[in-house]
Amino acid sequence: MTLCWIRHGETDWNSTGRLQGRENTELNDLGKEQAVEASKYFETEPWDVIVSSPLKRAWETAEIIASRIFIPTIYSVEEIIERSYGEASGLLPEERRLRFPDGVIPGQEDFEHLRLRAMKGFDKIVREFSGKKIIVVSHGGLINSVLYTLSNGEFGSFKTRLKNGSINRIELTEDQWKVIFYNKTARELLFDTTEFQAGFETRLPN
Repeated sequence: MTLCWIRHGETDWNSTGRLQGRENTELNDLGKEQAVEASKYFETEPWDVIVSSPLKRAWETAEIIASRIFIPTIYSVEEIIERSYGEASGLLPEERRLRFPDGVIPGQEDFEHLRLRAMKGFDKIVREFSGKKIIVVSHGGLINSVLYTLSNGEFGSFKTRLKNGSINRIELTEDQWKVIFYNKTARELLFDTTEFQAGFETRLPN
């Protein structure tokens, strides 16, 4: 069983550095190009299912990929929506530092809550589409929490800044999830001759 988690393409908030959570922002022109580029990786092998966060930037990315690999239906999973950043949402980095110098942000979703919610979504997708090859379009904070969990903190949250349009491939073998590679663009995967990043094995999540 294979899941490829994709971070959505760029939005104007991404390009200006604004913290983006539950806002329903749209892809900009570069973001649409990134979605097209990502689809080129998926054109190299057959895929069964596309699942997406309901937020528009993820859904648009999923639509572009689905149209290019001829998958007619996109499934929405609420649990893989982006983290809520509370009162920091929409702020630039310097604005966040000035307003919240102690790092405590009112209304922000607790990391452990995010992580457990993300893994609930992960398990839901695995149960619903058991044995399939699945493309999952979501968000940087959410995907990083999945990577953090599956790698036992080796990478993901607090360590990895996921690129817009990046691909993160996870495979299930003998009841173990293995991260085959993470934070790779289609361009890197298709044209870079270096070896894929070494995988990390972890037990099947509860």
